[in-house]
Amino acid sequence: MTKETTVDPSEICELDIVELIDGREATIVFVPQDPTTRFEADVGSEPENWDTIGIRPSQIKRILWHAR
Repeated sequence: MTKETTVDPSEICELDIVELIDGREATIVFVPQDPTTRFEADVGSEPENWDTIGIRPSQIKRILWHAR
C-alpha cells in the first residue's frame, strides 16, 4: 500500500486544521520555507494531552479548515 499526499503542501498555512492519515486532527503551528519537508503540528483533544509533533506532507490526508 502506497501513501500519497492528497494535499498540495504549498496550500497549507499556519493554524490550518488538518486530518492526518492515522485519523487524528492536527493544528499546523509551523510551516517551513520548503513545505515539502516537515511541518510542526499540535495534536490532542485538550491542553492536558496536547503534543507538538513533526509531520511530513505525506502524513496529511486533507485540510479540514483553512486559517487564511
